[in-house]
Amino acid sequence: MSDILRVLLFFAALATGGWICYKIRKLQVKMQDAIFWVIFAVILAVLGIFPHACYWLTERLGIISPANFIFLVIIFLLLEKVFTLSLVVSQLEEKISVLSAEVALRSRAAEKRIDQNEEILEDLAEKMQNQDVKNSENPEENPQDQEIEKNCPAPGE
Repeated sequence: MSDILRVLLFFAALATGGWICYKIRKLQVKMQDAIFWVIFAVILAVLGIFPHACYWLTERLGIISPANFIFLVIIFLLLEKVFTLSLVVSQLEEKISVLSAEVALRSRAAEKRIDQNEEILEDLAEKMQNQDVKNSENPEENPQDQEIEKNCPAPGE
């Protein structure tokens, strides 16, 4: 493994670790994701600092070049992360469809209640209007007016 690749791995590990620490301080990343990226940075640092471990693993796995092994490890870790994120996205899409259906049902129920209340109010208004018409036609027969006249003195009295 070349010295340039080792230095790049080390700086990539530092940059990844620094970036994830910054995001953790700003509370912009979930702890599960932060743990993944910290482990990713540690793996990069170990591969960059201890090239003999990389050579040993390369020989044991039958990989021709340590650089190929490093790329294989990085690709594997990133594919695992993509798979995990696709699972999360699928779950969120399912939740969104359930929530949108629930909101539609609740909205429809609220519309029905509003329509029913409007019909009740219209019926009450119509009944009150009919009662006012009856009272205005026969003012002497209106018991409420007679009660008020009995209890309230005339303006001149």
